Amino acid sequence: MAEPRPRVKLPKSVAAGIPFTVKTRITHPMHTGQRHDSEGALVPRQIINRFVVSFNGEVVVSVDLEPAVSADPYIQFQMAVPESGHLDFQWIDDDGSVYSLSKRIEVD
Repeated sequence: MAEPRPRVKLPKSVAAGIPFTVKTRITHPMHTGQRHDSEGALVPRQIINRFVVSFNGEVVVSVDLEPAVSADPYIQFQMAVPESGHLDFQWIDDDGSVYSLSKRIEVD
């Protein structure tokens, strides 16, 4: 498997207190543990099981993902911020790996 690659799309700037759309995606196979490979062996479960977003250190979105989520999970949500700051994104894998990305958001 190629190394999971997180991506986030944000507006260039936002107005304080006005909701905006955040789009996220991570390349990941999301193996459920129920498939077999070409030789008949069970492919071990490996999913992104948690997604967390923090704004200036405070958790604002937390999602538990289940095996039914498709490969390369795409998550979109609305949020509003009171001031400019940092959004920190984390995708947590079954094996304990954490894939992180940080983006700055500017308030006009």
